[in-house]
Amino acid sequence: MPLNVTYMQAIPRQDLPSPPRVVIVDADRRVLQSLSDLLGVSGEVDVVGRATDVRAALEEIERQHPDVVLVDPRLPDVDAGMALIGGMARAWPSIRVVMTGWGDAEARPVLNGSTRYVNKGGSPEEFVDAIVAGCRD
Repeated sequence: MPLNVTYMQAIPRQDLPSPPRVVIVDADRRVLQSLSDLLGVSGEVDVVGRATDVRAALEEIERQHPDVVLVDPRLPDVDAGMALIGGMARAWPSIRVVMTGWGDAEARPVLNGSTRYVNKGGSPEEFVDAIVAGCRD
């Protein structure tokens, strides 16, 4: 499945039954907190969990049953992050995965089960749009 890189675009949200429930997974605690704050303030998504490693991510996903998991594939290394993404696609096919990273070079055509990519340097709207669009994929 090709990667859909999401940039600033108007995505209608009125057809979503409620704000998408999101779990954020990132090994960098500062990035994790920033993304959580940024998305929480938007009012357009509901951040229901956060994790800094694969084990904690699996526990949060199992406990929270989110609509979308926003994940950096490098936790703590690429193998662990990509294994998490691939495992989620098999175990919870209804949960959408939006990958995060620091540059478009990370947006590879094969993303092991993720549906969207958003640059960590993006605007709050880019993150919300990627999450909302991921719910529709």
